[in-house]
Amino acid sequence: MTKITYPIRAVSKLTGITIDNLRAWERRYQAIKPSRNDRERLYDDADVQRLILLRQAVDRGHAIRKLAALSNPELEQINARSVALSASPEAGVRAVPQATSPELKVLQDAIHRLDYGDIDRELNRLAAVAAPRDLVHHVVIPLMTEVGDRWYRGDLSIAQEHMVSAALRGLLGSLVRRCTKVRPGTTFLFATTKGERHEFGILCAAMLAASGGLRIAYLGVDLPSSEILEAAQRTNARVLVLGMKAATSGKDSLKELARVAEKLPGSMELWVGGIRSANVLREIKATRAVYLSDFDVFEKELVRLGASL
Repeated sequence: MTKITYPIRAVSKLTGITIDNLRAWERRYQAIKPSRNDRERLYDDADVQRLILLRQAVDRGHAIRKLAALSNPELEQINARSVALSASPEAGVRAVPQATSPELKVLQDAIHRLDYGDIDRELNRLAAVAAPRDLVHHVVIPLMTEVGDRWYRGDLSIAQEHMVSAALRGLLGSLVRRCTKVRPGTTFLFATTKGERHEFGILCAAMLAASGGLRIAYLGVDLPSSEILEAAQRTNARVLVLGMKAATSGKDSLKELARVAEKLPGSMELWVGGIRSANVLREIKATRAVYLSDFDVFEKELVRLGASL
């Protein structure tokens, strides 16, 4: 089989490292040793993976001169330790890129230009080089949070929000193909009831389930309870996951949820997330639905049912 190689410009786009830095890391620090032909440097997949590890460690504050001599397993340990420390109680929150990180900056610029092609390419590039769960926690969740906040402030149009949703649905499809293990009886369904059109929450939840190797079916948003129930029965789903608005939810949405909770087969679990209103929570908890307060709680439930996270 012919070995695949990449020119330096392609590697710069794949890794997020500038061409000048790629050359400096090779010449000055011998951090990477690409092959060459008569015209240019040529990098293989192993070179790209090492460069990604180096860039991640540099982004977390480590000096390239100290990283250059380390092996890939040592770089992985440094990166894992940095993530663990950032996720500790003292740090307060999980480590995620800030709004100015290279990954999110590229995506934000493309969203601003309404350039679906660039959004799709960048998401697929990140999906190719990052572990699925890291992709969700370090790219997708920060992106969705940023888009949601900007939309709420009026800085983002409906068209821009819908474009990001479409790109993330495409990414979900690639994650499903890449990660899902076929396990009869472990199908997870993801949907929102009629009138609920915000899908970022269930998109992210579906990606986490897929990245854990679970079999999923993404039904989408704004579905009548009758169609959700029919899909649950036809797929013999183990769990139905419904997303509801983060702030409040209308009476119609709660009625739809009550119908689903009443008619869903007793062997199927019903999970609901996304709600913060105390009044709505009381009504949800009055049904058979299990309320999941955040993605950490959601992941614990996925592990209980066989996910590898």
